[in-house]
Amino acid sequence: MLKFLISAFLAVVLSVLLSPHAVASQGSPSPVIGQESSVSMAGKMSTYRNGASDLTVEEAAELYQEGQFNKPEAEDSSSTNFGLTPEEIWLALEFSTREKAHQNWFLEIGHASLDRVRVYLLEDGNLIYQGLSGDLLPFVSKPVSHRNHVFPVSLFPGNDYQLLVSVRSEGTLTVPVTFWQGEALWASDQQTYGALGLYYGVLLALLVYNLFLFFSLRDVLYLTYVGFIGCLALGQAGLSGLTGQFLWSDIPWLVHLSPTAGVAASGVFGALFVQRFLAGTPASMKIAWLMPALSVAYGLTFLTAIFVSYYLAAVAVNLISMVFAVSALLMGAVSLLRREPGARFFVLAWISFLLGVLVIALHNVGVLPSNGFTTNALLIGSVMEMLLLSLALADRINELQQSRELAQSQALESRQRMLELVKENERYLESRVAERTQELETVNHQLRESQRLLEEQANHDSLTGLANRKLLQDRIIGAKARASRSRESFALVVLDLNKFKPINDTFGHIAGDEVLIAVGDRLSDLPRESDTVARIGGDEFVLLLEGISTSKDLDRLKLRLSEIADIPVALSCGTTLRVGLSFGLAIYPDETRDLDRLFSIADAQMYRNKRAAEVEPSGN
Repeated sequence: MLKFLISAFLAVVLSVLLSPHAVASQGSPSPVIGQESSVSMAGKMSTYRNGASDLTVEEAAELYQEGQFNKPEAEDSSSTNFGLTPEEIWLALEFSTREKAHQNWFLEIGHASLDRVRVYLLEDGNLIYQGLSGDLLPFVSKPVSHRNHVFPVSLFPGNDYQLLVSVRSEGTLTVPVTFWQGEALWASDQQTYGALGLYYGVLLALLVYNLFLFFSLRDVLYLTYVGFIGCLALGQAGLSGLTGQFLWSDIPWLVHLSPTAGVAASGVFGALFVQRFLAGTPASMKIAWLMPALSVAYGLTFLTAIFVSYYLAAVAVNLISMVFAVSALLMGAVSLLRREPGARFFVLAWISFLLGVLVIALHNVGVLPSNGFTTNALLIGSVMEMLLLSLALADRINELQQSRELAQSQALESRQRMLELVKENERYLESRVAERTQELETVNHQLRESQRLLEEQANHDSLTGLANRKLLQDRIIGAKARASRSRESFALVVLDLNKFKPINDTFGHIAGDEVLIAVGDRLSDLPRESDTVARIGGDEFVLLLEGISTSKDLDRLKLRLSEIADIPVALSCGTTLRVGLSFGLAIYPDETRDLDRLFSIADAQMYRNKRAAEVEPSGN
C-alpha cells in the first residue's frame, strides 16, 4: 500500500510539474502572439551578461540594437538558465501581435527566488510599461500578488513590441518567461499549488509522526530527522516563493535568506541523522569524522548566508550537498552489504535524494536547462527520500526488535518453562489491565455525562427546559453591558399565571406541570434569538428583550402576551383550560439603571396587574 502511495505521489507531482506550460518550447526568431491562453518565451530570448554596474533601459536597448546580445540557438531551452552568477543578466525579445489578439496579459518570470527583476516593454522604441519585483521587496510591493514575479501588460492587436528584462540574484539565476491569460495562469497555479500542497502535506505528516516517535521512544535520532524535515521544507518554501507569500510577506530579508539558509540548516540535521542512523558503519570505514564535519560545514554555510555573503553560501551549499549525498549513499551501500538494520530503504532514500541533488546542482550551475523537472528536482527527490527514510526507520525498529528477540530466545532456551509462566502472567495482567481500562473508560463516560447534566441543570429549569434564575442573571448582566456600549434599551418582563393554584388543587400537580410546559413552549416562540425566556420559580416567568427602541415594540409584545393568555391548554386528562397571564414590564435605562430595582419595578407592576385581574368578574 505504501509503495502504491509513493508511486501515486510521484506521478501526480511529475504530471503537474512537467505539464506543457512548464516545458521549454522551441526557439523562434520572431514570436507572434494572438489568442493563445499562454505563450512560453523559453529558448527565444537574446541574453547579455553585464559584469559592471547596472545598465539603464536605454543603454540595454542600444546594446541590443548593436547586436551585443547573444541570440538563442534553435531549441536551446537552457539559454535563460545562468546558474550561480553575480552578474546582471539582460534578456531581450522582439515580438508582434496578430490582428486578432488578446489585449490584457500577465508576464510571468517563473523563478520566485530572484533578488531583483525589472521589466520594460517598448513599442516603436517608446517605453510603454515598466515594472519592478524581486524577493528583496515586500510582497505587497509586487505588481501582482503572486508567488512568482508577475507583471500586468497590455498588448494591442497588430503591433510590434520589444521586451527587455533585467535580473540580478545572489542565488540561482534562471529566467523562464511566459505570457499568460488570466484564466490560464489561474488554472496553472491551481495545479502547482495542488502539487505543493501534497508535498507539504506529506512532509507535515512525516514530521508529526516522527515527533511522536521521539516523545514515545526518547531517541534523539527521530528528533534529528524532524529537524531535517522542517528545515528542508522551509528551504523548499523559499525556492517556490511560499515564504514571501504566506510566512514573511513584510520581512523580505527573511524571504531572501530562506532558500539557501533553509537547505543549509537541513544539512546540519541531515548529516547528524546519517551519522546516528548508520551507527558503526562510518567508524568501520575509518570516516567517523566525515558526517560531523559536513554538519559543521553546513552550519558555517548557514552563518555565511546570514552574515557574510549569500552568493558564497549558495555556491557552498550546492557543493557540500553533492559531497554529502554521495558520501551518505556510499556509507549506506556498505551498511547494506553488512546487513545493517534499515539499510535497504536507506540506500533507496539516498539514491532518490542524490539524483535530486545532482539534477538541481547541475541546473544551478547552468549545465542542465530549466524545466519543470530540473527546477523541482530537489522537491521530488526530497519527498521520496523522506518517505523512504521513514520506512528505513520503521525497518530499523523491526530488525532491531527481531534481533533482540532472537538473542533473548537463545539465551533463555534452558529456562523455557519459566518464560512460558512469565508470558502467562503477562497475558493475565494484560487482560486485567484491559478490563480495568474498560471500567475506567465507562466511569469516565459516566462522569462526563453527569457533568453535562449538572451543567444543564445548573442553567436550565428541569421542567420546562427554559433558562433558570442563574442563567437569567448572567444574561441580564450581559444585556446591561451591551446596552451601555450601544446606548440602546432592553426590557425586563415578569409574568405570572392567574389562578394557577386552583388548577393544581383541582386537577393535580401533573396537570399543573402540563400547563407550565405549554406556557413555556409558547413563550419560547415569542422572542428573537437574542432574547431570553426564563422560569424563575413556581408559575413565574421572565422575558429579557434586548434592542427595544420604540413604544410600538412594547405594544406588539403586550398584544402577543394577551394572545398567548387566550389560547386554551389541553391537558392529558382531556380537560381544556384557559390560563390567564399577568405581567409587569420595566425598561433599562429609562426607568432605572440598577438591575435589582429594575426587577422590582417589573415585579411590582405584575402584582398590581394580577390583583386587578383577580377582582374582575369571572365572566370576563
